[in-house]
Amino acid sequence: MKKVSIWLVIAGITFICVSLSMAEDTGGKMLYQSCAGCHGQTGEVMALGVSAKLKGQTANQILDKLNGYVDGTYGGSKKNIMVSIVKRMSEEDRVKVSEYISTF
Repeated sequence: MKKVSIWLVIAGITFICVSLSMAEDTGGKMLYQSCAGCHGQTGEVMALGVSAKLKGQTANQILDKLNGYVDGTYGGSKKNIMVSIVKRMSEEDRVKVSEYISTF
């Protein structure tokens, strides 16, 4: 009986750790990985040589821009790239990635 109890405790702890890991993976850091190719790992690159660097912007500034891409009120001549990416993101994902980017 002790062996079964110990096994159940270990299985429970493992399940909790895996669950927390999966939750973290759906956060802003994971979402940002698809952005890093153009914007750099820490938002230090001007994407396509024209965008503002993401590094140093607040979460609200970034979120406003992402939402602007969605509703068509933001973006320059090359905005179609961002529009196609951002429209696939949920509102919650836009918030998460904005918060993550603001930490750069």
